[in-house]
Amino acid sequence: MTKKKKIRLSQCMIVKNEEKNIRRALSWGKSIVCEQIVVDTGSTDRTVEIAQEMGAKVFHFEWIDDFSAAKNYAIEQASGEWIAFLDADEYFTEASVGKILPLIQKVERGGYIGSQIVAIATELMSIDEKGQPGVTGQQIRIFRNNPKLRYKNRIHEELEFAGYATYDVFDARKDLTIYHTGYTKEAFEQTGKSQRNIRMLKKELEENPENAGILVYLGDSYMTEKSYEKAKECFQKALKYGAEKEDTLPKDLQRAASMLLILYARDPASDQEETVREIYETYREMHSDHPDADCYFGVWLYENRFYEEAAIYLKESLDKFKRYKGNVQIYMSANLKMVYAQLGDCCLRQKQYEDAVRYFTMSLGVDRYYTEALVMILNLFKREKGESDTAAGTWTLLSHLYNLSSLKDQMMILKGAKLASFPVLEERIYNVMPEEQRRIVKEALAKKAEEKKSADQ
Repeated sequence: MTKKKKIRLSQCMIVKNEEKNIRRALSWGKSIVCEQIVVDTGSTDRTVEIAQEMGAKVFHFEWIDDFSAAKNYAIEQASGEWIAFLDADEYFTEASVGKILPLIQKVERGGYIGSQIVAIATELMSIDEKGQPGVTGQQIRIFRNNPKLRYKNRIHEELEFAGYATYDVFDARKDLTIYHTGYTKEAFEQTGKSQRNIRMLKKELEENPENAGILVYLGDSYMTEKSYEKAKECFQKALKYGAEKEDTLPKDLQRAASMLLILYARDPASDQEETVREIYETYREMHSDHPDADCYFGVWLYENRFYEEAAIYLKESLDKFKRYKGNVQIYMSANLKMVYAQLGDCCLRQKQYEDAVRYFTMSLGVDRYYTEALVMILNLFKREKGESDTAAGTWTLLSHLYNLSSLKDQMMILKGAKLASFPVLEERIYNVMPEEQRRIVKEALAKKAEEKKSADQ
């Protein structure tokens, strides 16, 4: 019986001022890696000290406005046969960690006729300030320590296998998920990431002004800065230049079109209709199985009160979201609660009440603190016979969605009841509160109402 080869996996990362993240970044891999390589690019906080305390091998690299150069330097310090390269604001889920080495063993054993797997694809899920999942997509974070495999591009770096346009990747997205916290509002404010990215991308554009990929990334950075007109200009240029160049990656055209739809959906107007429909058709042709085009076209239709048509595209986007197996990032995953709520409202307006309840409930299943969905479902339920007097059916439904003994959940339902003008539900919430808590809440709400009244006068 052949003895299994022991896999030596090196964990690598480049860092700068990551003292808030470095412990978590180094903790997930402790039990499975043979070494942890940390390359510091100029920290002024306790990042280096903490990394050394945790047993990492720390190296220093002078920052030259080039992420690939720093990452490639880190790879050169690694001795393992395989490398796990995550950023300091990324970490594998607990469920994923135990699967990593067995998956590498599986790849090492082979069985892939005519191919040589050099990398493993994982799911990457962004997490917002509330811990809610956001944008999802495929990323390559585990790969062989091969001298031909190195990063390219100053920013938004990608792995490239020297001399080859593509390389073989084992798809492990069903088994391995990385959480990414680096694009939360707090993270950007603390690190100045978007301004840094804009500066570096502008430098890239000076050398290649009609590169669709760079324009898309620059547009993304302007989106983070809420410079929406500048972002729109970048995405429009990406579509224009990208369509003219044969070497443009389809994913860059797809991304530019999807981001334009998101921008139009964010600030909808009826005079945009011809433009929006044209972008949607172009994008759909490029990537017909991807859900984002249908989603944000549906959102635009909803915001412009084309409710019946909006429902068609929102449903289609949800179906595609469930089926999608490609490797292009999905933006609608960050807005599922909104999609379900808008679809529920479309059903409500077409008097499809059971479907409306189902979609509102699904929206609250994604985020039970989503006020819009709660108010919509309360407005629907309070119309039912007897509900305005007892709220009995509503209360039963809420008991499945909320912890009725939790003050936070009680306050959420109270807020929804007030916005939906559902006084009997308000009273039911007050009745489950301890007497002292009920008094404090009522006094606070009364004071707030008085302050608003005074401000309005």
